Amino acid sequence: MFQVFIYVGVLVALGGFVMFLRSTDAFLKRDLKLIKPEQYKKILLVHLGWMALSSFGVGFALLGAMLDFEPALMAEPVLQATFGGFLALFFFEWIYSSFALYYFKKDLDEKYKPLLLVSVIFSILPLIVSLWVMSEGTVLITTFPLPKGIPFNDPIITFYALFILSGAVFVYFIADWRLQKDGYRKGYAENIFYVAFPAGILGARLWYVVGQWNTEFANRPFWKVFAMWEGGLAIMGGALFGAIAGILFIYFRRKDITIRHAADIGVPVILLAQGIGRWGNFFNQEVYGAIADVADWSFLPTFIQRQMTIDGQFRVPLFLIESIINITGYFVIRFAIGTGLKKYIVPGDLAMAYPIWYGITRVIMEPLRDPTYIMNNLWSYYWGMIFAGLGVLGIVALHLFHHFQNNKKTPIKPA
Repeated sequence: MFQVFIYVGVLVALGGFVMFLRSTDAFLKRDLKLIKPEQYKKILLVHLGWMALSSFGVGFALLGAMLDFEPALMAEPVLQATFGGFLALFFFEWIYSSFALYYFKKDLDEKYKPLLLVSVIFSILPLIVSLWVMSEGTVLITTFPLPKGIPFNDPIITFYALFILSGAVFVYFIADWRLQKDGYRKGYAENIFYVAFPAGILGARLWYVVGQWNTEFANRPFWKVFAMWEGGLAIMGGALFGAIAGILFIYFRRKDITIRHAADIGVPVILLAQGIGRWGNFFNQEVYGAIADVADWSFLPTFIQRQMTIDGQFRVPLFLIESIINITGYFVIRFAIGTGLKKYIVPGDLAMAYPIWYGITRVIMEPLRDPTYIMNNLWSYYWGMIFAGLGVLGIVALHLFHHFQNNKKTPIKPA
C-alpha cells in the first residue's frame, strides 16, 4: 500500500520540479519593463507554489518509503525523513532561483543583486541542516556501504566522477561571476574552462601514474595507464596541469586580461572544486584514515559513521576533514587575504596562496592516511612541501617585481 505513496510522491515531485524550472526560465526571459507592479506578487506566489509542490512530493515519497520499510516505525525518524526532505528541496530551489536571477537576469536592477547574494549565502546552512535531518531518518532504510554510482547495482557513471564534474562546473560559475564583476562579459571563462578542465583530468591521472609507477603500474599491461575508470587520480597533478593550461590559454588567446588577475580569480577557486570532489572518496570508501573509536566521532551524521565503518571498524573520515579544510582555504584566501590584506597584496598573491595552503594540507594529511592510500614513498607528502615552498617563493618574487616596477615609474626629482 505504501508503495503507492512513493510513486505518487515521485510523480508530484518531478512534475513540480519541471514546472519550477519552467517558471524560473520564463521569468528570466521576460522583459521586466513589461511586467506591471501588481503582477510581481502573482508571479512570486506561483513560483513558490511550484517549489512547495515539488518539495511536498519528495516528502510524501519519503514518507511512503519509510512506512513501506516498517509500518510500525516510531514517529521521530519518519518526521525527520519527511520534513527534512521537504525542506532540503525547498531550500535548494530557493538557492537555485536566487542564483539564476543574480547570474542570468541581465535587466535586473543592480540594487537587488546584493539581496539575492545574501539570500543564497544564508540559505546554504538551512539546506545542509535539512539534508542532515533527512539523513538521520532515512538511514534506517539505507543499505551500507552506499552504491558507488548509477545504476546502483552495476555503476556506469560513478559518484566519484559526478562529484569531480560538479565541483568543476560550480567553480566555473564562481570564476565567471567574479570576472563579470570586474567588467568582463558573461561566459568569458567558458573557453578557459574547456581547456583547463580536461588538462586537469589528464594531469591528475599522469601524476597518479608517475607516483604509483613502481608499486602499481610497472608490472601491468601499459593500457592500464589509461584505465581511469578503475580509479587513480591525484588532485595535486590535476590542479597543476589545469592551472598551467588555463594560464597558457589566457596568454595566447586573451589579450584583455592580465595573467596575474585571471590567476587570482581562477586558481583559489580550485580549492572549492577539491572540497566537493573529496565526497567522491566517501562513496568509494577510499582515502580514509586510521581505525578509531566511533564514539569519538558520534557528532557526525549517522550515514557518515556507517559509510566510514569498513570491514567492521570505523575509520577516520579524512575525506570530510580535507573537504572542510579546502573550502575553508578558499574563504581564507578570498576574504581574509584578498579583502582583509588588500592594502598589502599585489596581483598574483592570491594565486600563489593556493599552493601554500594546499601544499601544507597535503603535508599534514598524507601521513594520516591508511597505508593503502599513501602514494609511493610519500610522493604527495614531499610534493606538498615543494608546492608550499614554491608558493612562498612566488609571493616573494611578485613583491620584489612590484617594488622594482614602482621604483622605475617614480620620477627622480632634480637636486
